[in-house]
Amino acid sequence: MTTLHTGAEFPETPEPVSRASTRAKGTTRFLRPRRKVPAAIAALVLFAAGLLIAVGTISALFGHPVRIVPYDRVVAWASATTWQDNAVMAAAGAVGIVGALLILIGAVPGRTRLVALRSGDPDMIISTPRRMLARVLGTVAAQVDGVRRARARIRGRQVTVHAGTDLRDTAAVRERVRDAVEDELTKLAPVGRYTVNTKVRGAP
Repeated sequence: MTTLHTGAEFPETPEPVSRASTRAKGTTRFLRPRRKVPAAIAALVLFAAGLLIAVGTISALFGHPVRIVPYDRVVAWASATTWQDNAVMAAAGAVGIVGALLILIGAVPGRTRLVALRSGDPDMIISTPRRMLARVLGTVAAQVDGVRRARARIRGRQVTVHAGTDLRDTAAVRERVRDAVEDELTKLAPVGRYTVNTKVRGAP
């Protein structure tokens, strides 16, 4: 499945080369996920904490406090505990670590499973899943003369093609497979440079 994203905004730069580079980086950043699951979990935890506080406060105002949280024991513990206590320092450290992790998760976007493809319209992004692009490249490699079967895998910016042939001389087959896959990548025009690594297994 190929997805079109329109209206993507990229910062303007004065030079054409810098503008193309900025668009490529902006396209990749636009397709990266925004950590929706961690954000939803953090929002639910904060909502639950706020709800508990609101229920306890409102019920206390009406003279019937709901003892969801044992406030008396918490107050007694807080009154008898100093800031230098090991439990307090450990709790503060844990809260600080969790907060730092939440900030890091929110600031760094997730790893995308989509590959951005160039289009003629600078305001349109074409994306396709990595698995689908790998399947297309594997099909192209399998159609090369002398190849019995082939499959491709994409990791980062590297395309690895595994092919099998009934021929014993695999050097020529390896070169043809690499040329075919590179030609297909040129036609698809993905954002960023991809390297092709071919591994061909010949007849025993």
